[in-house]
Amino acid sequence: MPECEICGEKTNKLVKCKSCGCNFCEDCGSVTEKLCEFCADEDEYDEDWDLDDEEEDEEPEDDEDE
Repeated sequence: MPECEICGEKTNKLVKCKSCGCNFCEDCGSVTEKLCEFCADEDEYDEDWDLDDEEEDEEPEDDEDE
């Protein structure tokens, strides 16, 4: 019986992560997205990072009235 590379549990069905290639069980990632929990967390972090970058790119307002 195959073993999950993340939690070590033996299971009948493993999914191969499309990002890093590890084999994980349904408890250790998203079967529908084919992402292990580590790569899914990285994707969420990357999306948040992109939002932060966009906010920093905005020009600060000049207060020339002073």
